[in-house]
Amino acid sequence: MDITQQIVNKIEEFETIIIHRHVIPDGDAYGSSFGLYEIIKTTFPNKKVYIVGEELDYLRYIGVTDKIEDETYQGALVIVTDTPNAARISDERWKLGAYKIKIDHHPFTDEFADIEWIDTSYTSTCEMITHLLIKCHLKINANGARCLYNGIVSDSGRFLFRGVSPQTLKYASELLKYNFDMVELYAQMYTQSKEMVRFKGYTLLNFEETEHGVAYVKLTDQLLKQLKVSENSASSQVNTLANIEGIKIWAFFVEDKDSGVIRVNLRSSGAAVNEVAKKYGGGGHIQAAGARVEAWATVNEIIEDLNALAAQN
Repeated sequence: MDITQQIVNKIEEFETIIIHRHVIPDGDAYGSSFGLYEIIKTTFPNKKVYIVGEELDYLRYIGVTDKIEDETYQGALVIVTDTPNAARISDERWKLGAYKIKIDHHPFTDEFADIEWIDTSYTSTCEMITHLLIKCHLKINANGARCLYNGIVSDSGRFLFRGVSPQTLKYASELLKYNFDMVELYAQMYTQSKEMVRFKGYTLLNFEETEHGVAYVKLTDQLLKQLKVSENSASSQVNTLANIEGIKIWAFFVEDKDSGVIRVNLRSSGAAVNEVAKKYGGGGHIQAAGARVEAWATVNEIIEDLNALAAQN
């Protein structure tokens, strides 16, 4: 049986379904969870469906997550979207579910679900869920289509990244058949606060560069407070350093004082930065990866590894 049909069968089987996504969620994490929610509620209106996980203010236009009690997990189906490994699932209560499903387009990291649909040929998890919608003849409303379209656009870099295929554009066009305002959605996606604009200005004026083309910024807790930007918001803006002449790899190192870690956000124009992330307990895509470390001395080691990687590319 095709894995998409296996997933639909499990959705049909359970009355309560709880959807999780990864920590520090992005547009694809938000879009895939809310898009899947709308598919299930539209196709199976009597089911109880919830979305949990940490929120970011700049993505609230997509939707607001639910606050549920631990008891809700009893006998529930848990679906985790856009998350390659258990350590990155937002809200550890996912373990309380009776049955687990993973839907993800990242390279395999670890197995934590009963059904795991992993396919790196898709540009986004939202594209995978759109495939599920179409292939299994499910239903969706305009808001769900808006959420999925948001994730496809954001994770494909507005269809500019490698990996965008005819299928990507086909599925995006299918979603546009639903009655949502694409112009308004783009305005919501790219509207920025004054604080964020100033933060980006600081980043562009103060980034450092290695001899082989690695651009990076170290963002301490004290500096973030001065710039009036949260750790989550800062981490999400790593691509501020993209498309700079001579830069092959770019990185944000963001101190999270509350959890006692430094968030490592790595991107590249081709180099396999996920291999560096794996060395330090993280992972991700070839050109977009991350990790968490505990000391600035380790950050310096990562910069040295990235510089060596850039020299090879």
